[in-house]
Amino acid sequence: MNEPSRSKFGPLIGVLSVGHSNCKFLIYAARNAEVLTCHEEPLEVISSHSGWVEFDPARIWAKIRCCIERAVQNLELLEIDLRDMVAVGVCNQRETSVLWDRVGGEPLCNAIGWCDTRTSGLVGGLLTRVKGKINFLKAVCGLPLANCFSAGKIRWMLDNASGEVEGKEVLFGTLDSWAVWNLTGGVNGGIHVTDVTNASRTMLMNLADLQWDDRLCHFFRIPKDILPQIRSCSEIYGYISEGPLRGIPIASCMGDQQAALVGQMCLSAGQLTCNVDEGSFLLFNTAQEIIDSDNGLLSTVAFKLGPKAKTFYALEGAIPHAGSTLSWLHDNLQLPSDSNHNGSLTQSFLGDPGGPSALLSSVCSMSSSFGALQSEASKFKNPNYEVILVPAFSGYYTPYWRYKARGMLFGLTLQTTAQQILFSAYEAICFQVREVLEALTKDCRTWPAITKLVAGGDLSEKPFLMQILADLCGVSIERPQTSTPACLGTMLAAGLAMEILTLDEFRACCIPPTDQYSPALNSSHRDMKFRKWKIAVDRCLNFDSVSETDLSKFQQEELDPEYSVRCSIPGGIYIISSFALIVLAQILQQSRSAS
Repeated sequence: MNEPSRSKFGPLIGVLSVGHSNCKFLIYAARNAEVLTCHEEPLEVISSHSGWVEFDPARIWAKIRCCIERAVQNLELLEIDLRDMVAVGVCNQRETSVLWDRVGGEPLCNAIGWCDTRTSGLVGGLLTRVKGKINFLKAVCGLPLANCFSAGKIRWMLDNASGEVEGKEVLFGTLDSWAVWNLTGGVNGGIHVTDVTNASRTMLMNLADLQWDDRLCHFFRIPKDILPQIRSCSEIYGYISEGPLRGIPIASCMGDQQAALVGQMCLSAGQLTCNVDEGSFLLFNTAQEIIDSDNGLLSTVAFKLGPKAKTFYALEGAIPHAGSTLSWLHDNLQLPSDSNHNGSLTQSFLGDPGGPSALLSSVCSMSSSFGALQSEASKFKNPNYEVILVPAFSGYYTPYWRYKARGMLFGLTLQTTAQQILFSAYEAICFQVREVLEALTKDCRTWPAITKLVAGGDLSEKPFLMQILADLCGVSIERPQTSTPACLGTMLAAGLAMEILTLDEFRACCIPPTDQYSPALNSSHRDMKFRKWKIAVDRCLNFDSVSETDLSKFQQEELDPEYSVRCSIPGGIYIISSFALIVLAQILQQSRSAS
């Protein structure tokens, strides 16, 4: 650790990042967080059924090896000595679940992705068991009963891959466990571990004592011996067993959203981050306090930077579809990409009824790419309508946790353009963030008001989106000029474990400059747009209330116009009243005859 470096860049730290759509390996100069080289490989998403999101674990492992080998080759081309590499860290998409055989090393089935919805039926059965109490386990694990967490996925794999599981020494892990096990030897003594941030997303860890909970395992019928050992985010787990990095320690491991919180240095209570990638996730640092949300937020582990370090917790808002919504519009609906069209998208916002002219100058001041907007804005004609997209493709997460909700598109007319639909997707990201902010305000009434949000992720590199986020949420946005805050946080955790970095040194030398965005939309117009959004969301949440029985009633009403009236009267009352009317008619007829 204290050996002098052989190159001008000083000690190096590698970071392996396994995301939803790609795998990459970055090599940092630890003293200033400069990325010296990086290699990235795409990951293939397998979707054989509606709502299924799978990955081939064997292919992921092959991509990991490829990324490491190519990045090391790049380092050699730059004439940087590989012997300066002191550690490797791992960050990953959370909740994606893998089962594999300890003896043979092969995955027993495809990994189930975090946003996969196949376990909706299983979750529905569990909810029936607990009489619809979605927060039945929340006091222990911090999470509601939902199909995105790992426990339901494990149960599904054990039930549906029973032929593969039988007679095998089964191991479970999220993608960090799978990567570390293979890197440290696999079948030849691989280390089966995970960290507290990934474990906190399984629904199987006790949030207070950071251990697997017997009651939770019993509830989901999951054998405890298949689960990895839980460790802190910053310590040496093991050593890489082969390849160009043989003998290098793996010294950090974190879920991607928590790693971004650390990378953006939101290490104190009351700080808030929003990471916008395929999904959008907000984490609010609550220090050592576990806050049990009454408004749909998740209680989770934020970080634990060492075996003896304090555990920090967070409240989290989960939005499953952000960048994936844009991909869906482009790939499935063939809408044009928004690349290099920031101007026209912002004009769509300007053209909205009541949109303030102040927004134009605000947006133009943020980036030189908007320089031509002022001359073009006068050409835009106010359409007097707006489109609202609610992207509940796999249910609605925070704050409602309604897995049967479905996405909807509102406000379409013959004049609606592709550009307006695309812009509605960006607005949807911002409106969902505002829902999370309102839930935070309700849960943390005694905390200082939220006035600033630290943003990161791929979509944060779009200046117009950051400005719209500030306008629709009414808070200032601070965006560090890095697209990989999660990797930066993982690098810091590894540096702390190897004692080549301190938090003070990181603050002084490694924090990137930031862009600032302030709200320019008046509050009345912001609130009006948000009320319309809430009305649209209500329609989506109640989508499941239209059942097959309802549809058969609609068909019956076409054949019998009085069907709904008769069905609204209890059967007994209908029969008795009909009989009474017949008797009364006969009595009246007899009295007339007698007279």
